[in-house]
Amino acid sequence: MRVLFLLFPIGFFLVSCNSSADKSAQTFCDTTCTNDTFKFDNDHKLRPRVNITVKNCIADSITWTHDALPANRQMHMGTLLNGLIRLNNSAISCFIKDTSYAWVAFNDCLTGRGYLMQLPFDKTQSVRKMSSAINSFDKKFVLPDDMRAYADYSTIYVEDINTGKKEQMTFKEEYKIDFNNIHEVIDSVNLNRSRIYVQLIKAGEKISLEKQISL
Repeated sequence: MRVLFLLFPIGFFLVSCNSSADKSAQTFCDTTCTNDTFKFDNDHKLRPRVNITVKNCIADSITWTHDALPANRQMHMGTLLNGLIRLNNSAISCFIKDTSYAWVAFNDCLTGRGYLMQLPFDKTQSVRKMSSAINSFDKKFVLPDDMRAYADYSTIYVEDINTGKKEQMTFKEEYKIDFNNIHEVIDSVNLNRSRIYVQLIKAGEKISLEKQISL
């Protein structure tokens, strides 16, 4: 799969996005303002592709299509994810499975929050979105390139992006997780095809949970 990161001339930046921002605040990735477009495709003969446009420094719209579709599929990013997202090419990836679907993974550079979207090219199928993703852009989260993971307050879910096969592990109790500050509760995650390992934090103590799986 080829990933293209295209640059376009920019006439001006909004004050809230330019270098006058507070550089002393720690962010997940580079938040320098850019209106660049992210483009992803693969070598399939129908040229399936995903484009994410950026407007005023913020992810604006996502479009996915291939040459056999009569019309593109498109959604507004802020509406889809219920918030404004700052992207950087260091924390975004896209896997496109022929003309079936695309998996887009990224972390918001401002909060570090992880997101996943599964985008079917068939308009009769619904978009899946996860705003509590466990993405490997975060150095404390380790998982293979062909697996995706996300969590809720009591469970971590794992999925094979090629087959759709799923596994999960419960935390044995519910945790109050702020996914904008995920490491306050989920310290680290290590996943492979045979094991889910999660280290949680409760009352300042680390709790390790492990489950054998088969993906």
